[in-house]
Amino acid sequence: MRQITETTFYQFIKCPNWVYFDAHTIEEKPHDPLLLRLMQDGLMDDVKQRAISDRPDLAEVDAEDPDEAFRQTLAFMREGRETIYRGVLIDKHWVGHPDILARVEGSSRLGSYYYVAADIKRSREVRDEFKFQGCFYAELLSKIQGTKPTQGYVITPDGDALAYLVNEFEAQYKLTLDEIEAIVAGKRPVHFVTSACKQSPWFSECRRESEACNELSVLNRVWNEEVLRLDAAGIRTIDALAARSVHDLLRMCPDINHGRMEMLRDQAIAIRDNHHIVRGPARFPKAAIEVYFDIESDPLRDFDYLFGAMTVKNGKEAYHAFLAKKPEDEGKAWAEFVTFVESHLDAPIYHYGWFEREVVNRFAAKYGCSDIAREAFERNMVDIMEVIRASVIFPLTFYSLKDIAAYVGFSWRSEDASGANSVLWFESWLKKKDKKTLDKILAYNEDDVRATHIVKEWLEKHTV
Repeated sequence: MRQITETTFYQFIKCPNWVYFDAHTIEEKPHDPLLLRLMQDGLMDDVKQRAISDRPDLAEVDAEDPDEAFRQTLAFMREGRETIYRGVLIDKHWVGHPDILARVEGSSRLGSYYYVAADIKRSREVRDEFKFQGCFYAELLSKIQGTKPTQGYVITPDGDALAYLVNEFEAQYKLTLDEIEAIVAGKRPVHFVTSACKQSPWFSECRRESEACNELSVLNRVWNEEVLRLDAAGIRTIDALAARSVHDLLRMCPDINHGRMEMLRDQAIAIRDNHHIVRGPARFPKAAIEVYFDIESDPLRDFDYLFGAMTVKNGKEAYHAFLAKKPEDEGKAWAEFVTFVESHLDAPIYHYGWFEREVVNRFAAKYGCSDIAREAFERNMVDIMEVIRASVIFPLTFYSLKDIAAYVGFSWRSEDASGANSVLWFESWLKKKDKKTLDKILAYNEDDVRATHIVKEWLEKHTV
């Protein structure tokens, strides 16, 4: 029987069909290990080791074979080592790989102590997928040591331990585990396309099947509950939804409010007709000079290394890269970018999505920021995605910058351009210091800000 690991829970949350295809398809689609670590909010080994370097009596499991690694883990547990790094826990077809096993006082088959599990993650908060994995570790530990931990932990890159109670999440974990076991045994999960599915190596197969079946899940940001309500009312396809008036749909599904139902119906029409629908004018501030802004990060190292900005004045574009070539230079790159912003106090700063604002706020708190620059960020940052949501319905399932920019006619210079690949390029550059790779990263970032500019101009022209 196919193994179930902590990664299986992550895959299930992102796309249950990922678990199904992995278990029942002869063709293998392995993920790049760094990509999988990236998607699970993991970190590079050297970053993990720094986060736990001050822990006492640290024992590292170094065996590559899973069975041998399990035997080595058991030996360390029986010795009572304080901290076990890269341990492996096995019970039949369940295999867990917690980053840390920490010894605590108590009673177990091992003696007057037992072990609790923790993973080292980039996130500074405990997300549901981490809790599923923690519950899985707790159940494995219960079978191995005879005592079930009551708490799970996530360790941040700063070395802080974030705790959560296992029993508060256990019922949801059990239901999820039962569903995973059923899928591994042969049950085909229902299709429901979301942006999270993009992370699956089977995404193209899932999307192709959903689009061929004209499924409601291809609507942008539709909720599963809404699909179920529409399905119960006999509206099961994009064409069926597009063909109905909002009045009829509200009568059939009175628990979906008018504004939301109108949005869903119009999305269905846009997809059916393969044409965008203008909801209202996209309004932007008037300015003699504009700034377009995009950040490149290496989440595997908890490192935001490039602040890319493009100025546009009188139709002329100029790209500026504020680059940190190593984590120690992160603050310097930020300071240079802040100085740039201080020299463009009246320019709107256009970006796409929430990430740039989150990093700006985090870096201002971490490295400092002048009052004048802080005011400029607060006053001038404009999220193009928010403007799109209010002004245009696109005939697209996803509204990422790549999707929207492609729709309006922009293309990136690199055929393999993506945020995930940019992380792999940067990791490659850190190892080899190949100038061509660094130039590729800078070109990708420049294309991102140019794409943001193109989308903004398209919105101004087509929503009048």
